[in-house]
Amino acid sequence: MKKEFAMAGVTVFLWGTSAPICKVLLTDISNMEVLCCASVFAALSLLAVILTKGQWKELRQYTPKDLGRLCLLGFTGYFLYSAFYYQGISCLDAQVACIVNYLWPIFTVCFACLILKESFSGAKLLALLLSFCGVVVVMFRPGQGFSFSGQQLKGYLSCILAAALYGLFCNLNKKQGGNQLINMFCYHTLSAVCALVCCLVTGFAPVSGGHIAGFLWLGVFVNAAGYLLWALALQGSSAAAISNFAYGTPAIAMLLSHFFLGEPLYLTSILGLALILAGFFLQMYLTNRRKEPERNLPYDRSAT
Repeated sequence: MKKEFAMAGVTVFLWGTSAPICKVLLTDISNMEVLCCASVFAALSLLAVILTKGQWKELRQYTPKDLGRLCLLGFTGYFLYSAFYYQGISCLDAQVACIVNYLWPIFTVCFACLILKESFSGAKLLALLLSFCGVVVVMFRPGQGFSFSGQQLKGYLSCILAAALYGLFCNLNKKQGGNQLINMFCYHTLSAVCALVCCLVTGFAPVSGGHIAGFLWLGVFVNAAGYLLWALALQGSSAAAISNFAYGTPAIAMLLSHFFLGEPLYLTSILGLALILAGFFLQMYLTNRRKEPERNLPYDRSAT
């Protein structure tokens, strides 16, 4: 159990570095170029694991129909999700973007009602409202109120849309099933191709050694290694216990953004994060109390 908790802790730390590193990269490079390069490194890393585990034959057995479904999932749940999330990071403080993006768990619950045919209870409605109140609190700044620029509004909307897309993806990926390692390889490959097409249209910015190091960190450690460690942790321990670790990600992102990027720590950001997480945990508590049957929802955060 301690080993699984350690793996989950390392994974959450890796995910917590994503937003600050993206913020640095996005000051010089477009979100499509960052996404393209990070996805390439992630896909190559996952391919290496697939070959090492001898699962290449299983991938070759996928039918065109299977690959078509995976491409649709990769386009929605990773390419579009990451594109909007990176756009949000470029417009907002890294910590704020990460906090707002953590609406994805409550969106996961809501889409489960539509896709997995779970009931939409009063607990879920209350949790949804509470989480969105958290976003409103995050938008408030002492002494400034809710006055923000069009760029900031674009960032908030991008992060909310990204969270909705990932919540949708979690349910569709759950319904898809199959070998998640192979699935994630396909998702990252599709994302790399889509981002590359966009970059060929808009052009590439020159990159330095520091940029390449950032791409490697996002692709190899945050996405590929993060996914594998998370999967191993879930296999060896209670899914409920391990999944709760994921909620440390925005707190870590907040601290790293403060100490390394110089972003101020706003009380409203802390309160907003607490409300967003409280909404999801309230839904879990009330649902369990009423003994409402629920399907296990996926918590793979390979694209954070």
